[in-house]
Amino acid sequence: MYSMNNSRIQAGIPSIVAFLAMSLAATVAQAGDFAVIVNKDNAAPVDKDTVAKIYSGELKSWKDGSPVAAIDLPESNPVRTDFSTEVLGKTVANVKALWAQMIFSGKALPPKQAATDDDVKKLVSANKGAIGYVKRSSVDESVKAVLK
Repeated sequence: MYSMNNSRIQAGIPSIVAFLAMSLAATVAQAGDFAVIVNKDNAAPVDKDTVAKIYSGELKSWKDGSPVAAIDLPESNPVRTDFSTEVLGKTVANVKALWAQMIFSGKALPPKQAATDDDVKKLVSANKGAIGYVKRSSVDESVKAVLK
């Protein structure tokens, strides 16, 4: 009886491994479908840490002293969910709570919110100090992608 159960377990292992591999592949394919963008004339170095500090209210100006104008997508947008998770390491709700504290304490104002990727690109292209994020496929020549 033990050998029969053992063979059933062994027969099921390849199925479990295949399922896990497909799940992981799907997660990797969906992860990071966004790009962080800045104005084409912005020459400041931008890395993931810089972006996280900007969207956490810790960094309010670029290295040259000019103000940062961060742009967010709506809370319900899946690109915002990906961005918040991958760049900030927080859920959208946690980021919202962080900003509520920052506003209440008078430390910072939250990023301006734009309705669509096109709106984000318009705001970023019109303001040298602006930074935003959009779906990777939305990036065009009007802005500069600094993180993909």
